[in-house]
Amino acid sequence: MSTESKGIRGQKELFGLLYETAVNAGIEIIEDRINRKGGVCRLQEKLMVVYDAQAPIHERNRLILDAISQVNRDYLYLPPRVRMLLEEDEELPDPAGG
Repeated sequence: MSTESKGIRGQKELFGLLYETAVNAGIEIIEDRINRKGGVCRLQEKLMVVYDAQAPIHERNRLILDAISQVNRDYLYLPPRVRMLLEEDEELPDPAGG
């Protein structure tokens, strides 16, 4: 198995984990033909992730992880891998310089 197909399989497994975590956190995931990049939004206090059905798996994962980072995680079970990704993301410097 090539390194690329192992990477894709790993991204698909991560997607399943992130998707389940997001749904358990009350985040709504919307996959549709939007012909746009997608994003995270809040509608009447409900956090939503919207992405194009053709979006690459790594983009879907990034959006869902971004949404999970916006919820109060004090009372939410996060699988160790998801918690690690969130902690790594928080350690990255702010590209805006803020």
